[in-house]
Amino acid sequence: MTPPRRLPLALLPLALAGCALFGPRYVVPAVPPSPPGALGRPPDGLLERPDLQRLVDLQVRRRGDSLAHFLSSPDAAVRARAAFALGSVQDPATVPSLLPLLDDPEPKVRADAAFALGQTADSTSSLRLVNALEREDDPAVLRELLDALGKTGSLGSLDALLAADLPAALEPARALAVARYGLRGLHPPAAVAWLAERLTAPDPALRENAAYLFGRLRDPAPWLAEADRVRAAFATLAPGDPARMHLANALARLETSSDFALLRDALANDPDWRVRTNAARALGSFEAAGPPDFGDALLPALGDQSHHVTQTVAGVLAANPTSLSPMQAATVAEWVMNHEDDWLVAGALLPVLVHHGRTDTALGWIEDQDDPFARALGVSALGGATDPTTLDLLFDEADAEDPRVAYAALEGLKARWAASRETADVPTRGRYYQAFAEALRRRDLATAYAAAPVLADSLFWALGSGALLREVYAQMEAPEDIEPMVEIVRAVGRVRDGEEIEFLVSVIIEAPHPVLREAAEAALDGRLEEGIDVATSGPEDPPTVEINWERLVPLGPRPLLTLFTERGAVVIELDAEQAPQTVYKLWRTAVRGEYDGVPFHRVVPNFVVQGGDFYRGDGFGGPEVPIRSEFTRLRYATGTAGMASAGKDTEGVQYFVTHSPQPHLDGRYTAFGRVVVGQDVADRLEQGDRVLRAVVTPTDERRATGD
Repeated sequence: MTPPRRLPLALLPLALAGCALFGPRYVVPAVPPSPPGALGRPPDGLLERPDLQRLVDLQVRRRGDSLAHFLSSPDAAVRARAAFALGSVQDPATVPSLLPLLDDPEPKVRADAAFALGQTADSTSSLRLVNALEREDDPAVLRELLDALGKTGSLGSLDALLAADLPAALEPARALAVARYGLRGLHPPAAVAWLAERLTAPDPALRENAAYLFGRLRDPAPWLAEADRVRAAFATLAPGDPARMHLANALARLETSSDFALLRDALANDPDWRVRTNAARALGSFEAAGPPDFGDALLPALGDQSHHVTQTVAGVLAANPTSLSPMQAATVAEWVMNHEDDWLVAGALLPVLVHHGRTDTALGWIEDQDDPFARALGVSALGGATDPTTLDLLFDEADAEDPRVAYAALEGLKARWAASRETADVPTRGRYYQAFAEALRRRDLATAYAAAPVLADSLFWALGSGALLREVYAQMEAPEDIEPMVEIVRAVGRVRDGEEIEFLVSVIIEAPHPVLREAAEAALDGRLEEGIDVATSGPEDPPTVEINWERLVPLGPRPLLTLFTERGAVVIELDAEQAPQTVYKLWRTAVRGEYDGVPFHRVVPNFVVQGGDFYRGDGFGGPEVPIRSEFTRLRYATGTAGMASAGKDTEGVQYFVTHSPQPHLDGRYTAFGRVVVGQDVADRLEQGDRVLRAVVTPTDERRATGD
């Protein structure tokens, strides 16, 4: 691992002074701070109040019992901050202490109490939340009550939510709450019909939130009675309407010829690239033996003006190669040869060539790639091949020096193994086992993560896979290796060699991080008829980055993080009051220059662009010491910035920015700010694009020119 570059502490103020030191190329746009409450929670003066900072320190140390004592403070700001902190701690034992705050005389306290109750996943609060909803008149509190009910409310509370007399401005929030019930499996016909009736409401936000449930539910059974309404809404809403993003996903579940035609038209003509992206994905859900014009619908979109759309189309074509005729496959091959420089799309199309017998073309393309991201994409396509030559290449590349390429090869080998395991002879079985075993012994985060699950295969037990998994686990350390460690724990849970239960129990008792203990508990719970009865004694307070308040305070409540990328600047307004530890860590990382030159390793069209992995650059890098999850009242709308994680309290340095609203991330991933300039740049970013420089601008310098 390359040591991170660090600036001496004496130079930190100089680095903070502005970006003119680095030339006019890095001038931060002048952006005034957002109005109070624009980021979800009004300011409370945290950076000027040491007493509130002490509450944050308790939050960081996950001291729910201590925070609960402050819920009865005579100071409303203290009560509110303590309740807000408990929203991140998520300690069910504090629910009885939070419930009385729903009657607090201060709206800010009631709002934070409702937020915290929604984060506990304790449905016993439903009645109190409904009663509070019926008597509340403050819009901010009502919004949090609706959100809390959507996250935790029982089925009995749903009728009350639908019947509540609410201001028209809160109807979108109510629709999202109803959708949240549905995503938890609570979707009675009356609630589904209520949402369907609002798919064509005058308010665009209401339409979008009403459509959310239909787009997110994988099983359409709960809303099939409303299918005609869903279809009619998609057909009649104006092109570019955000609700059409979700409704495109919904039509994918229906798979009728009329729905195919609607989606085909949207892919060709909708002005919003997000709608076109979802339409392309939706078309990919139709069975391979479905519409004969599958290829005719998708192939023209390879010329779409949005690269995100063309990438998505390429992925859909690659996932459905049997739906293409030989002539259409020839068209794909010609496209690949004529667009060799467009590796993101050309590489994604290679599975089509492999399936249709044009393996030589695919191998030639792979051979020409020097960029590891491109080569990895090409190698991954070989998982769908059947010939020995490509299999030999996968075995060779599984040992590649670059972990991105090795990971892709292992994923390809996993696909080849799954297709051949039933007929594999002993030598073939041994060859696969050796490749996966070596990948695990390599102890690289990516290769170990890829190899661990397949080593749980019963055909590998007799070869010693269980002992190997446990041996490599013992050589790893949390939190740096937490992702492969979790995969190893899960894999051991599927092994039957007589040693697995003792191992899982030891992880539950001794693991240094709760995410590992939770994985072991889940694995063990599936093995024991009576469930788990093991007392955990692992550290309740895993190491974390301590907030240096003396350095955070000068940043002010709304500093800017500007990412100067190869495609332009993305300016993110940070919320140092809602996510102080996260903002402190982001500032410290940026000011040391550790984000400079780091690629965006993951881009999922119409979802997120993700970067910040300065350890490895492939998404598997993490800090030696993590930070805590800081769940905030900032919702995941378009341009919300959040922290990537492998589970609660595993955040480190990787961040992401959303392309569109993603409500399912609310309260599950730290949301620390929002894009205020450059969302169009964020929307253009592609995998492999780099941050040239990351600069943090304190709040009191934001109204200046940035130089």
